Amino acid sequence: MVLADTLELLHILFVFLLLGAIGMITYSSVMVARTDDVQKFGIYLSIGNTGGMISGISLIFVGLFGFLSAWEIGWELTSGWLIAAYITTIVAFVVPPLTFKRWGDRAAALMEQAYKEGRILEEQKQILTGPRYRAVEVFMYALLIFIAHVMVFKPF
Repeated sequence: MVLADTLELLHILFVFLLLGAIGMITYSSVMVARTDDVQKFGIYLSIGNTGGMISGISLIFVGLFGFLSAWEIGWELTSGWLIAAYITTIVAFVVPPLTFKRWGDRAAALMEQAYKEGRILEEQKQILTGPRYRAVEVFMYALLIFIAHVMVFKPF
């Protein structure tokens, strides 16, 4: 039982680290939309990138320690709620690199020009505040709420 408790503790610690990283990303997203200062924009963009990196690493460990905890405790690994957790974890791991990472990299590539002009470029704002970005952002928050619900209530 000590191993199961240790795995659960590690799982929970990485969940909290993941939540902190999501907080960094959320803060960055809000501030990027609100600022008109190119220097602050660059800082917020860096905060978002760092949060994304931390969240990706944390998500790997959340999934790993969550799976190992379930296995060690003796839960049926093919239970519906665990399958839903596997799927949402994979989606949460795959979607950001295909969307947020690419968009962030495009906006970061324009930073040199933005610094030269002394203003945030309209293309940067559009990339990081446009409807596609916001739609994926809402989807990811909904996914996190869903996985929290699955892990707490084990509905199926």
